[in-house]
Amino acid sequence: MSARLWQRTDLPSLLSAELARPAQAAWGRSLAPELVYGRHSGPARGDARPAAVAILFCWSDGAWQLPLTVRAAGLSRHGGQISFPGGLIDGNETPPAAATRELAEELGVRPPVQWLGNLEPQFVFASNAWVVPCVGATASLPPWHPSPSEVARVVTLPLRELLDQPPLPPLEIVRGPLRFAAPQLHVEGHSAWGATAVMLGELRGRLRRVECELASGQQP
Repeated sequence: MSARLWQRTDLPSLLSAELARPAQAAWGRSLAPELVYGRHSGPARGDARPAAVAILFCWSDGAWQLPLTVRAAGLSRHGGQISFPGGLIDGNETPPAAATRELAEELGVRPPVQWLGNLEPQFVFASNAWVVPCVGATASLPPWHPSPSEVARVVTLPLRELLDQPPLPPLEIVRGPLRFAAPQLHVEGHSAWGATAVMLGELRGRLRRVECELASGQQP
């Protein structure tokens, strides 16, 4: 029996080919909060700022892992929430260049990354940012040195858990007079929801498509 997807050393090449194909809207929508129109799925504002995040596949102990951050509680936007490392794009930076820089600024290291492609851009309402999720791979799990002003801690989502995690009850989110449900994924006991969950939903959908094609012999 061939190795499961999270154990395959050739996953970067498989995923690079997959990211060149169109996504299915249902993948991200399955983890989108209520009231999503105008927040993530709706059109971006005309003054939305370009940004990028790093979705990094790290090889560790014979399997792939995804690092995410618990944002520092004192941050004015998304404080205490689970997110991918990232931030605004500076000047003429490409999204992967911005994602690489933000990795260094937030997590204290600049590992050699093979950038594989991008997920669908997301409009993040709270920060008025048009975010490009850049997907990359690195040969090991780096020793992180998170910036305390931005990151409370680094958490790791094993790829196996992303693919196999059963559905969870939605969170109830309260924002002023608004109260709405938000699908979630668990990462080391923390809830990932909102734009991060939407990105993880698309990523999971793409990985499952690769897995199905491998099982049916459509992929080598």
